[in-house]
Amino acid sequence: MIAIYVGGISGGLITATLINIPGTPSSIFTCYDGYPMAKNGKPGQALSIGVFASLIGGTVSALALFFIAPPLSKVSLIFGNWEYFAVAFLGLAVVISMASDDIVKGLIGALIGIICGSIGLDAVSGAQRLTFGSWQLMSGLQSTALMMGLFAVCEILIQSHDLGKEKKDIQMGKMSFMPPLKEMKGCGLPIALGCLYGTGIGILPGIGQNASTLITYNQAKKLSRHPERFGHGSPEGICASETSNNAVNGGALIPLITLGIPGDLTTAALIGGLMIHGLQPGPLLFKTNLDVVGAIMVAYFLANIVMYVMELGLIRVFVKAVNIKFSYLFPAILMFCLLGTFALNNRTFDLWVLIISGIAAYVLTQFKVDMAPVILGYILGPLVEKYFRMALTAENGNFAAVLDRPIALVCLAAALIFLIMPVCSSGFRRNKNKLNRLQEQGN
Repeated sequence: MIAIYVGGISGGLITATLINIPGTPSSIFTCYDGYPMAKNGKPGQALSIGVFASLIGGTVSALALFFIAPPLSKVSLIFGNWEYFAVAFLGLAVVISMASDDIVKGLIGALIGIICGSIGLDAVSGAQRLTFGSWQLMSGLQSTALMMGLFAVCEILIQSHDLGKEKKDIQMGKMSFMPPLKEMKGCGLPIALGCLYGTGIGILPGIGQNASTLITYNQAKKLSRHPERFGHGSPEGICASETSNNAVNGGALIPLITLGIPGDLTTAALIGGLMIHGLQPGPLLFKTNLDVVGAIMVAYFLANIVMYVMELGLIRVFVKAVNIKFSYLFPAILMFCLLGTFALNNRTFDLWVLIISGIAAYVLTQFKVDMAPVILGYILGPLVEKYFRMALTAENGNFAAVLDRPIALVCLAAALIFLIMPVCSSGFRRNKNKLNRLQEQGN
């Protein structure tokens, strides 16, 4: 189970890099730089950088799992409703900041995502919302169906325009077990941020890879010496995304084995797997089944090493699969999307969500609406609402109670900074352009 967990998250970078379809939702940001780098004739470098960053992120989080699991697990106990609200609100603010090139379209995308996330039963009151009398919508829109529709089906529709054109095969060139040093310049900071945010956010129950990758990618872009390269094949962007989403794995295992609380959706499934074998995750696991705890830690560390060797060793096999003609490849990808979506809940309704969301995403992309704000609005919007309402309910409607929560205040302050930055930067650009025009007129 641990090996599948590690391999599944890391393996998502392969299709994200080669055909711009994320193998997992957490590989969304790898598409932004991995695919452009592959299109620019460097698929081998892009993959080696991504796999190397995955190894670093997984190894660092494994060390955290080994040495500081008990102390770090106590941090999550400090978090209450106000802290979760502030972290989720910070994520939404980051979404808006990322859409600063076109604030209106970014906000439209985030709003669409929030509406999609609001469908179903209210997490606080249990009331039906936006179900329109349909019992199928009471459980909401299945996240995997929506994400695969927004990215996989949408990308198939976009690239289907080129089905009649001759496809140029991807040529890997020389491969090495270490990425080229010249391509890794400036990647130290994104890797450090990915390890820090990934492991830290993984420890917080329920946050997961998506929020971690979002925050890491945005911070790496803000702190980079060349932010303009992000989204156009930047190795820094690949490192930020892949280090972060793999570092979450080890972080998410910490609350699982120490508190019995899943750090993300996948570790929630791991709880079921452990309980099938009569093992109850939590503090007693260290006393009653210390050998199992040790096996989990060692298995996680070894899985990252084996993943690194196997991905680079079999990379040419993966490329041969991707070099298949689109007229054969796309139906196969669509079939796997349909099978995977249906297998999760055995519901035909989820297939309709997959298809309709894919068509809707295709229409939105024609109007230049980015899908990242949509999916992140879907993930973070309900969290903001849920924890905000629960916090106000616990405090009898007294919002001033947040002043007694320093962690929440820091996150809210950071969120306000992210919200103000696009306005200030756009005003600065307008003033600079105006000054340049005045100077040109003076000359």
